Amino acid sequence: MNTSEFYENDYWATLFPMKTNLLMVKHHEKDLSDYIYQKILNDSFPADNFLPQQRIYATKPRGHLRRTVKLDPVAEYFVYDLIYRNRSVFRKPAGPNRESFGYRFEAGNPISVNTAYRAFKSRISEQKLKFKHHISFDIASYFNSIYHHDLAHWFNSHESVTTEDANAISRFLREINAGHSIDFLPHGIYPCKMIGNEFLKSIDLSYQIKSSVMLRLMDDFYLFDDSESILSQDFVKIQQLLGSLHLNVNPMKTRIDAHQTDVATTISEIRKTLYEVVEIEVPIEEVFASGTVTGTETVEIELETNLSTTQVETLLGLLKEDTLEESDADLILAALKSHSDSLLELVPHLLGKFPNITKHLYTICGSITDKELLAKTILDFIKTHDNHLEYQLFWLAVLAEEQLSKTRVYGDILLGIYEMTAEHKIARAKVLEIPEQGFGLKDIRTNHLKTGSSDWLAWASAMGSRTLKPGERNYVLDYFSKGSPLNFLIASCVKKI
Repeated sequence: MNTSEFYENDYWATLFPMKTNLLMVKHHEKDLSDYIYQKILNDSFPADNFLPQQRIYATKPRGHLRRTVKLDPVAEYFVYDLIYRNRSVFRKPAGPNRESFGYRFEAGNPISVNTAYRAFKSRISEQKLKFKHHISFDIASYFNSIYHHDLAHWFNSHESVTTEDANAISRFLREINAGHSIDFLPHGIYPCKMIGNEFLKSIDLSYQIKSSVMLRLMDDFYLFDDSESILSQDFVKIQQLLGSLHLNVNPMKTRIDAHQTDVATTISEIRKTLYEVVEIEVPIEEVFASGTVTGTETVEIELETNLSTTQVETLLGLLKEDTLEESDADLILAALKSHSDSLLELVPHLLGKFPNITKHLYTICGSITDKELLAKTILDFIKTHDNHLEYQLFWLAVLAEEQLSKTRVYGDILLGIYEMTAEHKIARAKVLEIPEQGFGLKDIRTNHLKTGSSDWLAWASAMGSRTLKPGERNYVLDYFSKGSPLNFLIASCVKKI
């Protein structure tokens, strides 16, 4: 594996996967690398820097938002490359009694998130049977609360990290956040998950923690022991250790001997019915509920048997229940993934009620055979619903590009999303980077390219012009390329494609 393969492997798992960045990495990697390491990180070129990044909000359950940034092609390539080259920093667990799960490389490849989830869940179940007491907790707004200088110092402290790389990551994290010392670490991309997971390894290694077993996945902690006193002392000590890193435990998610939170005992009426209908494997969300690491991966479940017609009808009925919770809906969708045609009539209801599961619906919709009806359903939803969130509009644009390009209302969907995204730059850029030249989109892109701007709307417009005839394409790109070094890089890549 190399940097570009690392990037491509993670592409669809990210919160806002932009083809502009992917195509730059695939077709223009050397030029990206040269610009970063020969210009941006070279003091002889003070005008070249990492740019402040576009603030964006992903969705979380129950209407909550996840505040993060969407990295431009230069910044995104840099963080994948830096972490890939320094992957030896991200170590194996401290030992069988002090385990941290996932977010590192093993046998030359990044450990999959689902593999880490399953291992974490399995170990929790084992330890609950072995010990009388346990406590679970997580960190409040973890990625948004890390202090820049703490993270920069942590990275610099590793002997294998060169001074150049230590200075580079400090500069990168400072400049992408316009100098602010918190709220700088991007969410939803594997290299930053590696950083977030390893940054807490000092807690795992602390000899001040006396509990028999400590398990951790990112910022979700579980402590196990037969002594309530030891657990209480360790909980206080870990809060103090986290406090030295300017981090706080989330009091709303702290649980002591929380057997009552297990699915088997606190299951909702809907979930009870679901378990009666079909034997399933519980997803990791039932084990812990941290917003840091959940919600970015498709839920995987295993069915004991193929669903009967009656079972499918029962599950579809559950999706219509007013009391349906978002986690229940996600689970039922996973169970019905091989019966996606049956879901078509419920798509508007689910999109309207649960915007957080739009990415999952995008995956499920891939199996729907009647694309014309699906396209009409999506268009009707866009036209008849208000207050769309950017994350939802983004993934509806991805759905249109990947699955609906041959339908009759494809252009109406793209223009509908474009018109709704005046305040949502990344979702609008997603539409602009789609290489569709009809429906007036070519003229819209040309207007963005002629402004001299260097932002996501201009970069995506340049990438969206890649299917024009070379003469027409290069004419507008020549003027666009003069706007900034990043404009020039993107224009050069598009001409190459």
